[in-house]
Amino acid sequence: MKFNKIHLMSFLIEAFVATKTFAKTQYRPVVIWHGMGDTCCNEQSIGGFMDILKELLPDTFIHSLMVSDSDNELIERKNSYFGNVNQHVDYVCDRLRKDDVYPYLKDGFNAIGFSQGGQFLRAYTERCNDPPVYNLITYGSQHNGVSSVPGCVDDESDFCARMKFLLSSNVYSSFIQKNVVQAQYFKSIDNYDEYLEKSLFLADVNNEREKKNPEYKENMLKLNKFVMIKFSEDQSVIPSITSWFGWVNDFEEPIPMNETLSYKEDWIGLQTLDKENKLDFLTSPGEHMNIDIEFFMENVFHPYLDEPVNDDDNNGDNNDDSDDDSDDDSDDDSSSNDDDDQNTDDEDLDSFNLKNKKANDYFDSFIMRIQN
Repeated sequence: MKFNKIHLMSFLIEAFVATKTFAKTQYRPVVIWHGMGDTCCNEQSIGGFMDILKELLPDTFIHSLMVSDSDNELIERKNSYFGNVNQHVDYVCDRLRKDDVYPYLKDGFNAIGFSQGGQFLRAYTERCNDPPVYNLITYGSQHNGVSSVPGCVDDESDFCARMKFLLSSNVYSSFIQKNVVQAQYFKSIDNYDEYLEKSLFLADVNNEREKKNPEYKENMLKLNKFVMIKFSEDQSVIPSITSWFGWVNDFEEPIPMNETLSYKEDWIGLQTLDKENKLDFLTSPGEHMNIDIEFFMENVFHPYLDEPVNDDDNNGDNNDDSDDDSDDDSDDDSSSNDDDDQNTDDEDLDSFNLKNKKANDYFDSFIMRIQN
């Protein structure tokens, strides 16, 4: 997720002030699930995005999800690659029912999922939905799976080499399915039957197996809107049409959502939502997770996030300045000069390289477990 927080903050606030009065308004809370390789509160991505939302939605509860009790950034980043997605979803279901969160969310919240966080928030909606999701907004998500390692199509880095090895060493083995996050939404074009039988997460949450879970469809139909955003130049997610719940045919040609069996047989309610005008398909300019702020303001924020709610609709106590349960309390000084920005960027780069080294070390030990 890429944007310059400091320079864009002023742009967003100006855009907000130009279209809003200063009257105190209450908005629905927002819950965010980050993507692969990110963390809940990274100031250069989700943390910065949260700070912007706090400016745009004053006195609104905004919560960025983690999938463990650890506040260690490296562990959270690792969890976006390794672990059991079903357990991650279960953790979030329990977390959002905790006393420090539930009162703010109990009357409904807007959910924003970035990349793989989108299908994980959809899983939350289908399996739990208490507290309930009002608008489900997904950015570049892999709703119908991927046929290649995300972000590694033409990348020969050590990281991608390791990921390709993991997904090529029997992606549907029990060990890989239980431990590699991206394997759990990998859909083999050539071995669909094996995918149906052994997929730990995606085949279930998409209701693709013969025995359907009616609760999944029932909960999806409770949504006000299901918004699917695809990136116009997405080279990371293959096929990119999966962000609109499409897939590919036997010749690997893209087919739209309404031509898939999932839609035609309404396995999770997509056809019903479509007929009720509750599905929105948007295209954000740029590459995967390069967030265009003007597009966000005009097509995401205003239609879906800044809808006022009455006290009767959402009567949670949202007047606590420490609404956000994350550890990101930092405020940026708008008077920071370019030199300060450059120093910060250099420090962030050094930190990122260190974390990449630690992550690659973890990859190596993980692969050794497979080989042994």
